[in-house]
Amino acid sequence: MKSPLPYEFGTSGPWSTAYDSKPGHLSRLNRLTGLDEAIIIKKICRHYIANFIPSPVENEDIYWIISCFPSTDRSPIRISIWFPEVFNITPAHKYFGRGEKLQCMVFVHDAFLDDHAKMVLTQSVKGLFFVPGYRFRTGIPEQLAAFMPLDSYFDFVADEAIFEGIRTHNYELSLKGRTPFKKGHNYELVRYLFGSNDEW
Repeated sequence: MKSPLPYEFGTSGPWSTAYDSKPGHLSRLNRLTGLDEAIIIKKICRHYIANFIPSPVENEDIYWIISCFPSTDRSPIRISIWFPEVFNITPAHKYFGRGEKLQCMVFVHDAFLDDHAKMVLTQSVKGLFFVPGYRFRTGIPEQLAAFMPLDSYFDFVADEAIFEGIRTHNYELSLKGRTPFKKGHNYELVRYLFGSNDEW
């Protein structure tokens, strides 16, 4: 398995206030905050951005974007680096699960996990399952999709190999280039997650 790589994440600094507010993004954010799961969604997204997006403040709407209830499929949360999504929150039935209950999808770099590690994780993290065949054409053959209930996210990322595997996958994607989907980024959502002048 790969050794952890010394990448820099979570750079401290204020979020930019120089952006145009869009009424459509505000209405989608209001819809998100009205969900029963709004509190845990906020905690998960804040953690994911702060820990797994390379230099998220500096690279906002340049190398990564976040959207809520996008017009493509109306999923509550989607985060993309370059062009592919790397994280989402959707009803389980949309991605290999069952029912309307929300679940997370997280891409991780498969080189950090052997078969035994995956077996241990699926036994210890409630509701976790991997789908090796679900991937984007990113040039990263080790891309591995993991799905889990919202309340299992923090147990999943507490594993050191998973933590480093997500970072490595996302850093490698950020080297591919700038996002082509700049109009889709929801600045209002990020300010809701972190606060207008939050530093972390």
